[in-house]
Amino acid sequence: MLTLAAKICRTTGYWFLLFLFAISLELIALYFQYQLGYGPCVLCVEIRAIVLGVALISLLGMLVCRYRVLANLMNIGLIGIGAFMYLKSDLLLKIENNEIESVCGFKPDFPQWLPLDIWLPSVFEAWEACGYTPEMWFDITMAQALIYCSIGIIALGVFALTANILFGKEKQDLQLFS
Repeated sequence: MLTLAAKICRTTGYWFLLFLFAISLELIALYFQYQLGYGPCVLCVEIRAIVLGVALISLLGMLVCRYRVLANLMNIGLIGIGAFMYLKSDLLLKIENNEIESVCGFKPDFPQWLPLDIWLPSVFEAWEACGYTPEMWFDITMAQALIYCSIGIIALGVFALTANILFGKEKQDLQLFS
């Protein structure tokens, strides 16, 4: 069973589904912004950039998934970016629940060499101050949903990495989408 999981985690289908998940998160955020009128705060915009990082790792994973060592590196990157997403989402939730007091500006903390807010302001420009995220489905706020998503990304990366290290030594013969 875990040998099969290790094989699946090294297919383009696995990485493609992860890519679709990341793109879905971006589209949901844009739906809430442009259709429902909930402007993003600085932390929301930074989390969007992190989710874009998940999508990029997934694209790269599709290209190198056949190579065990490179697939492991992509999963390590996925765990790292998932942890970073968790930290930002947790900060957003604590601000929302008044557990910490924070003053957010309107300028995201992007590096100078990657000014996403200037290159693509329709996606990465902050509109509102931190402190509130909209309620989504099942009485869950967007900050809570982002925490669950980041935990899922971390868990998926840890599972795939573990399965690939312990049970992925066999020749890769399962081919999903390739």
